[in-house]
Amino acid sequence: MAKLGPYNYPDIRFGDAVEIAGRILSKFKGVVSVKGLAWELGMAEGSGTLFAKVAALRDFGFVEGRGELRITPLAQRVLHPSSTEDGQGARGEAFQRVELLRQLYVRFEGEVPDDMSLLVGLEELTKASRDEIVRRAPLIQKHLTDAVRVLGRMKLEKKPEHSAPEQNVPAGRERTGTAVAASPATTGIELSAGGRTLSVPLSAEYIDVAIGLLTTLKTELADSDDDFDDDQASIVTAADIEYGTTDQLDV
Repeated sequence: MAKLGPYNYPDIRFGDAVEIAGRILSKFKGVVSVKGLAWELGMAEGSGTLFAKVAALRDFGFVEGRGELRITPLAQRVLHPSSTEDGQGARGEAFQRVELLRQLYVRFEGEVPDDMSLLVGLEELTKASRDEIVRRAPLIQKHLTDAVRVLGRMKLEKKPEHSAPEQNVPAGRERTGTAVAASPATTGIELSAGGRTLSVPLSAEYIDVAIGLLTTLKTELADSDDDFDDDQASIVTAADIEYGTTDQLDV
């Protein structure tokens, strides 16, 4: 079972969970033991990977029971909806059962945030360590992308006070100008630099986050400039040797 702070979330993608639920329904008439599922998936009964998959099925609300797993009505609606609208609604319900994804969806107003905004949002929401957040963020971002694709721009509840605004993520990490501003209307920090964006409340903690981001960018730019200078020096040296323009030393 994947967990970040107080929040559980599925350890496999939504499509994978639907596929496993479909196999349980079609091959086992909707009821299978954990041991039987292990055989079906080609895994050891006590393996952590099997446990993670079963936990994910529960997180999405697709199975119930312990030793014997039973497909839920929600899973049946996802697999065999009575209409397109029913299927869409069932998928939306499955994502909303995962509280972490629901909270992130509301916070970012049905948009997939850029990497930095997601990291900041996870830190504020889960209070987990930054190392743990960085390690788990990629899968969570994939889950959120899936949720946004299914839920669209549904408004689940009122946006929290300090939620992040919509972000325009640059296509590539180009060397761009830097802008840092504290807006009186939002009393926040808005930063866009080097293909990265940051939008957070104005506080001493997030000033440190902004400084850290700019310091990292400064280091990357310095390294890039050093590499460019080295390349230029190599070009000049090679040209001098080829055309015999290097100084000759008297022996």
